[in-house]
Amino acid sequence: DRVGTEEYRFVHDRVQQEAYKTMAEHRRSEHHTTFGLAIYSQACSDNDDDLLRISLNQINRAGPGTITDLRQKAMIAALNLKVGRRSATLTDFAYAYFCFKNGISFLNEDHWKHQYQLSIDLHDAAADAACALSDTTGVQSYSQAVLSHATSLEDKLNAMFTMVKSLRMTLSLAEAEIYAVRFLMELGEEEPRMSGNPQLDSDISSMIVTVSSMTDDSILNLKQSQDKKLLMLMNLYHEFFYIFQMVDPSRLSSVSLRMVQLSFGCGITELSPLAFAQFGVVVLSGGNAIVGYRMGSLALKLARNLCAPRLISSVIAVVQPYLAWVAEPLQTITESHQHGHTLGAQCGDVSSSTLNYAWFCMAKLLSGGDLEVVRRESCRFLKELRSKKQNWGFLCASITYLLSVALIEGPNSDVLVGNCDLPSETHIFAFAVERKHELISFGIRTHRLIRNFLFRQYDEMSNSSILSYLLERKPPLHSLFIIGVFYQGLTSYCIARRTRDDIWTTRGNAALTFIQHWSHSSQWNFQNKVLLLQAEKSFTCGNLTEAQNFYKDSITSARRHKFIHEEGVSHELSGLFFLDRGLRDKAHEELLHSVRCFRTWGAYAVADRVNILIGDNFSDTTCSEGHVCETASHTAEDSTKRRYYLDF
Repeated sequence: DRVGTEEYRFVHDRVQQEAYKTMAEHRRSEHHTTFGLAIYSQACSDNDDDLLRISLNQINRAGPGTITDLRQKAMIAALNLKVGRRSATLTDFAYAYFCFKNGISFLNEDHWKHQYQLSIDLHDAAADAACALSDTTGVQSYSQAVLSHATSLEDKLNAMFTMVKSLRMTLSLAEAEIYAVRFLMELGEEEPRMSGNPQLDSDISSMIVTVSSMTDDSILNLKQSQDKKLLMLMNLYHEFFYIFQMVDPSRLSSVSLRMVQLSFGCGITELSPLAFAQFGVVVLSGGNAIVGYRMGSLALKLARNLCAPRLISSVIAVVQPYLAWVAEPLQTITESHQHGHTLGAQCGDVSSSTLNYAWFCMAKLLSGGDLEVVRRESCRFLKELRSKKQNWGFLCASITYLLSVALIEGPNSDVLVGNCDLPSETHIFAFAVERKHELISFGIRTHRLIRNFLFRQYDEMSNSSILSYLLERKPPLHSLFIIGVFYQGLTSYCIARRTRDDIWTTRGNAALTFIQHWSHSSQWNFQNKVLLLQAEKSFTCGNLTEAQNFYKDSITSARRHKFIHEEGVSHELSGLFFLDRGLRDKAHEELLHSVRCFRTWGAYAVADRVNILIGDNFSDTTCSEGHVCETASHTAEDSTKRRYYLDF
């Protein structure tokens, strides 16, 4: 068909395809190169980025075989680097990776000798893009090429870091630690020390004194540094924080301290906000809520001062789950993680974006958010991670998903997801133990404790001591673990009343003391929990009038602070208290309130369990009043509706 006076077009795309196939391969490549170079000239003169990308696509489609001019090949390699970097800043890592690999193919045979810097830049960029796309083979190949041919330590730094980061994101943590320690030694640093080291404890105390003596402004206005070696050291220590958090929490204090020392002594870098946040985590785990939370606040302020949106996502992923809960409502922490996820996705920080969304799902569950939303969102998120072959964040999101399914469907609901492409909790736990992922295995134990309490499966809870682990290992105090201690305390008092064994009362009292300590920092998050533990303690010890008042106050506090799930727990335990005393009408009323709270939360299986309890104890009255019969009548319909979401 003729278009205008000077242009023609094929009558159909299939005609164009068939005409294209009639050309010999080398002729096609020659035409692509000719067209690409012609468009490139026009793109340069018009300064048109879109046209530049079209020209590069044509040249790359032809490949390096049609160009013999070495200077022209070098120009195309450099052009691939330029366009690839631009695509990476727009988070189009797949196209960036395509450009970097093509750029490498246009390098000369002796490029490590005559095109040294271009070779370093292209291989580093390709390794970075491969890491973002979870291509571990590509990361290894391009990073090893740099390590083999680089002539200076400075030129090896990015390859070192990318290898460690890639191994960490694929959960090959033992191997990541080996490489990280090796690279750290090459940079002249010492291997991180274990907690309990007297000198380390003294150094941490000195740093706390230093920080406490400085104003916020004096810390935020410390001199800045752009030293490449310093920045890489900070990057490596940041990776160490993630690695040790999972496999060896005893070294976290040494890592975070060194990062803060480097920031104060050598200058502020773009990683310094993370250093402050991570040091705050260590200080908080040691029991100092004031300094710990202040370090987290300073970290967020410094990140904003440095105008680094990408960095803010990383800082949020540390501050919100490990520090913010001592002063901010758990509900707002959920919102912050969602914001951190969005920021990370916009800036291309895959690791922080992923981690923030995993924490978002968990925080929403722990704060009493709608369980159907938790299940739906964690399910969608897991599908996305699986499609992108991303392991980082997958295990955390998996256990949140499985817990939400259990609370909605029942404690044996693994069978409902058994045919899906998602490992069961048992398999995740076995994987974590095999790989020595201490934090993940402990997180699963905590989830089990919460689930088993809500379904009154006491036999499975006897050996779960969350508090002992926290006191002995001193891991980062995630809000999940604090809430786990709360449920451990409730469990202990319930078993104490059943077994008359004082050791369980002692464990319950220890959990109460622990939660009371943190309630001084945040009444919003912990007041209702302290009151309920005090009620259970009083009930266990026979102080019945005191217990009744504590139950009432805990219900009021949970309702005021919008913890609908914990209001349900308080109502149920209050109902059991009244039932034990023979006050059947009051017990019946409390248990019905419990059912309503659990159903509002979305924990239909837990509500069904309480309904059975009501039916067993009030069969002579409840049906005539209509309460239990009405509640049960929704069960089949709700079950069908709930199963709709089990499409992972």
